[in-house]
Amino acid sequence: MNDTQTTQVLTIKRTFNSPRERVFAAFTNPELLRDWFGPPGTILGDVRFEAREGGRYRVEMRSSAGEVYTVKGVISAFEPPALLAYTFRWEEDDPQLERDTFVRIEFIARGAQTEVALTQENFASDDSRSRHDTGWNDSFDRLDAALAPPIRIRGIDLSGYMVQDAKRAIGFYRTVFGLEPTLIYPEDRGAEYDLPDGTTFGLWGGGGTVMPFQPSNGILFAVDDLDDAVATLRARDITVRFEGETPNCRLAMLNDTEGNIVTLHERKAR
Repeated sequence: MNDTQTTQVLTIKRTFNSPRERVFAAFTNPELLRDWFGPPGTILGDVRFEAREGGRYRVEMRSSAGEVYTVKGVISAFEPPALLAYTFRWEEDDPQLERDTFVRIEFIARGAQTEVALTQENFASDDSRSRHDTGWNDSFDRLDAALAPPIRIRGIDLSGYMVQDAKRAIGFYRTVFGLEPTLIYPEDRGAEYDLPDGTTFGLWGGGGTVMPFQPSNGILFAVDDLDDAVATLRARDITVRFEGETPNCRLAMLNDTEGNIVTLHERKAR
């Protein structure tokens, strides 16, 4: 929902599908602010927010062109989870050019949803108000995605290793550990082993067509609905680097912040 008034005082109302405690936290927790604050294409650098009346905040943003923009201010009202107010000032090379605007945000419970009512005033010009209108609405679009429920991991479906020669690897585990595959994939793409404790071990790769090779162990996290999980990732601008299907499962791969491959896995009935 989006209702933006075109008056000298900027007023924006948006409704988010999340309880107001969580929405309020997204405005006041520095780590959560990183997920949505700022226009598209910007990367947040230093983020500080003293969550109290009289506290100060400072948010540094870097554009794709490398330009750095910093907004800062003083918190004048802090009443979780209902009200937040602060001054809003862009840092300038010449401090005499800096100007305070005043932001007031009300968080109104609407059942399981939260209406955010933001007002901002004391703009230097109509153009400045218009640019802040666009900036807030772009940020709120990102907040919509950031507040989406996290993907629910039920457990670990499989763990195992990537292999380049599946037949050779299967022979190794048979000879050295006495393990017989419960399932052998066609086209030399690997195997699965149901172990005595109820866990499953896998050897993946071999055929070179199922998934990208990584010379390390892998974990397949169980999800109930892979399509929903993939949609959630894309809504958060997380790249899904691979989607695939075998006779026994469907899977999707992404990278974590350290470059590790994370696999989401939905079993088929068997």
